[in-house]
Amino acid sequence: MSSPSGRSVRLPSLTGMRFFAAFLVFLCHSFVLGYFDRATESALRPYAFAIGWLGVEFFFVLSGFVLTWSARESDTPKRFWRRRLAKVFPNHVVMWTVAVLLALWAGWAVDLPRALPSLLLVHTWYPALDVIVSVNVVTWSLACDLFFYLMFPLLHPLVRKIPVHRLWWAAAAVAVTVMVLPAIAYAGLPGTPPLPGQDMSLTQNWFLVSFPPVRLLDFLLGVIMARIVLTGRWIRFGPVPATALLAAGFLLQVSRFPGVYSLTAMIVVPIALLIAAVATADVRGGSTPFRSRALQWLGTVSYASYLVHYVVLAHAHTLLGTGRTWDAAPAAGILAALFGLTTLISWALLRLVEEPAMRRWGGGGDSPVRKPSLENA
Repeated sequence: MSSPSGRSVRLPSLTGMRFFAAFLVFLCHSFVLGYFDRATESALRPYAFAIGWLGVEFFFVLSGFVLTWSARESDTPKRFWRRRLAKVFPNHVVMWTVAVLLALWAGWAVDLPRALPSLLLVHTWYPALDVIVSVNVVTWSLACDLFFYLMFPLLHPLVRKIPVHRLWWAAAAVAVTVMVLPAIAYAGLPGTPPLPGQDMSLTQNWFLVSFPPVRLLDFLLGVIMARIVLTGRWIRFGPVPATALLAAGFLLQVSRFPGVYSLTAMIVVPIALLIAAVATADVRGGSTPFRSRALQWLGTVSYASYLVHYVVLAHAHTLLGTGRTWDAAPAAGILAALFGLTTLISWALLRLVEEPAMRRWGGGGDSPVRKPSLENA
């Protein structure tokens, strides 16, 4: 294929895919917060946590891919860090404050000294559950993101030095490491006491899910996959087979790999392949189901939606009746309404906080634009 040099290439499908990842996390937390009756909960339990892990894993790999795709040749670490901090912190600080105020209004206990690490996004460096999930539960992943951004100006030059003919070997090495880590956690970390609702201990869960240096491997895989596409080393593997592989890996993980193996071990490779395949389809002008205007908009508000949704779900359940559950159909209706409310609040957060902050401090932000060389694709 000839190179599309001379024109910038955006990746609209990856923006659209962000919505689906965020929605999976929304569904996972609706299960965690007890919206469904016992029968529905029993039927969904094998899948509920797994779809949440899938959504977050997708975001971690995608982050590495998009930041590499949009990397600026003349950029400096200082300018890059300023843009990323302007992207992450304003929304986070607003929602952290809102979550604290709502918790106090609802009469929930708030231990501010133990909550402050979450404000600074340093709360996942030690396995203390009440610190990791304090205030706004979802911010544990932002703590990982912050570490990724701090490391990117160091990692990206190193990945660029990998010879192009060895990029696939590098990707394979990172992916195998991610797949082996559960065995290391199982053999080397305490298996008790078990984490409520999980077939693993808090320490094992922390190490595999929220310890930033471990999750950096997912981000690194995204960086390498972007280099594979940019340097024309992508294989003939399209979005359809990549999606089928992800579905197979997900079902295999849910049905055959309990405990520490049920998180990301079987889906990390399919996710990386899917992101690269969809990006290649965008570059080549191929069709994907993720480019509609609605999905683009939903993908744009996905970061705000991710920060908002747990607070909405938790307090809505309190207002509707703490401990109350619903059959599948009414629960679906309630959750549809709450997702609409979440999206509305997220749009307001985007327009009133995120976009002004990026204009003032971010210098326009990072956009997934790059002139790739696909001569050998």
